[in-house]
Amino acid sequence: MVTKTISLPLTLYFFLLVSTVSVNATLRNLSRAAENKGVWCIANDKGTDKQLQANIDWVCSDEGGFRDCGAINPGGPCFEPNTVRDHASFAMNLYYQNLGATKAQCNFHNTGIEVYTDPSHGSCVFVSY
Repeated sequence: MVTKTISLPLTLYFFLLVSTVSVNATLRNLSRAAENKGVWCIANDKGTDKQLQANIDWVCSDEGGFRDCGAINPGGPCFEPNTVRDHASFAMNLYYQNLGATKAQCNFHNTGIEVYTDPSHGSCVFVSY
């Protein structure tokens, strides 16, 4: 009986190795996505424009963590609709998502509410980790 040894070209070997690593990484990412509860924090109907503007000012400051609020500036993907409530919702969600997404981090002096429907619209994406 003659045994043949199959030798793979080096490029094929690397392709198989990289493919295996890539598939495993993709599966890990899909697992994280499956764990996503799809919860966002937005401004509730009780908050006044003055309160919501204070939320924006705080979240987008050094005190609030200096979140990147450029998306709600003129020309940004979340500038429209140009309302304090919409801008506050975006900023409040950034804070909420970046600090662990707990109910307490969506309170904002009773002006925030957790929602389970994605508030993203057009090119304005509300993140949910």
